[in-house]
Amino acid sequence: MRHSDRSKRTPYVKPVQRVELSEKNIRIRMILIVVLLAIAVVSILTGLSSALRTEPGWQEITVEAKQANCGKEFVLNYDFSDAGSAATSQFKTLTALYSTACVDAFHIFSPDVQSDDLLNVHYLNAYPNETVTVDPILYNALSLVQQHRNRHIYLAAVYAEYDRIFQSENDVAAAEHDPVQNPALMEYISEAASFANDPAKIDIQLLGENQVKLLVSDDYLAFLEEYEIETLIDFGWMKNAFIVDYLAQVLADNGFTTGYLASYDGFTRNLDTRGNNYSFNVFDRQVDGIYMPAVLTYAAPSAIVFLRDYPMVQSDAWHYYAFPNGRIASLLIDPADGRNKSSIDSLVSYGANQSCAELLLQMVPVFISNEFSTASLQAMAANGIHSIWCVGQTLRYTDADANLSLQPQENMTYTKVYAG
Repeated sequence: MRHSDRSKRTPYVKPVQRVELSEKNIRIRMILIVVLLAIAVVSILTGLSSALRTEPGWQEITVEAKQANCGKEFVLNYDFSDAGSAATSQFKTLTALYSTACVDAFHIFSPDVQSDDLLNVHYLNAYPNETVTVDPILYNALSLVQQHRNRHIYLAAVYAEYDRIFQSENDVAAAEHDPVQNPALMEYISEAASFANDPAKIDIQLLGENQVKLLVSDDYLAFLEEYEIETLIDFGWMKNAFIVDYLAQVLADNGFTTGYLASYDGFTRNLDTRGNNYSFNVFDRQVDGIYMPAVLTYAAPSAIVFLRDYPMVQSDAWHYYAFPNGRIASLLIDPADGRNKSSIDSLVSYGANQSCAELLLQMVPVFISNEFSTASLQAMAANGIHSIWCVGQTLRYTDADANLSLQPQENMTYTKVYAG
């Protein structure tokens, strides 16, 4: 018997019926399509509008700029609670303003990047012993440095050598660039520091109307030429104190005063003029790690500077290096001898009427020193600059009205003592 091959059979297909559509049905369908498309477009636009709308309340402002800028080194948080329906427009205005300021600040304080629009630190370095006109922001910064007789900005050659430590890929390479372990390098650094610390060898002459002359002696110029050094002035690790002040001033001048700026390396400006209280975490380093012994509640507006001789965040890798023996190299360098040092592990100072740069320039002689001076901090307190620091497990402070809340620690008990 012959079997049929079902796989080769053509299945039964129902004949297609032709349906005639009237013009009326076509019009209805077209209307439905248009309506559905309109609904879809409206939904998309509504979603986009919602995504782009800034809600009242706290928002983080990030830099939107293709040019080189310092935005990654700072956090700007701003409160739009009082903006209402204008929050979105204020957000856009503030973002544009902040972005431009971060681009300008990067270039103004850059010692090695030439700027076509701003007469910056690089420009000043290029014309020693000549009268040049610099950006007003830089002029004011140099003026403040000169007022406090600070010599750290002249340590550019020394900073360059310490940078080699931080760029090292291993401990062997770091040891080669460490003056503590390399006597020949220490001799060079000592000589470079001696030039930097002597106003007769290098100094700034402020001539008014943003005109400056970088005075450099012939023997220092010969030294720079011998070692192929081109950078004479560098704000170095202090740079962000001046930048955060500049950014804060730009915001305040344009009416943005309900927020705060903070850099990763310890410089904070709170602009809030509404009488609100804020908190600041106080840290301390012990042998077995970093602790947060207290929280300071303070009233804004205020400036806060937190100096430390140890790394805390990933970005600190560019400014600190921990050797196997526990010693930490940093850019906290004493112009007197070119060695990095600190009189205490960390120090917090704050004030309502000072800028971060003003606080820093008064803290530096206390912090970068062979001996810690409580008397110096007490003298600062008499002028409205208060400080917090730790000795062992004792938290000391110079502000009798400080609102300091001790925080419970695992395996560690802190006490607080007024040191005013």
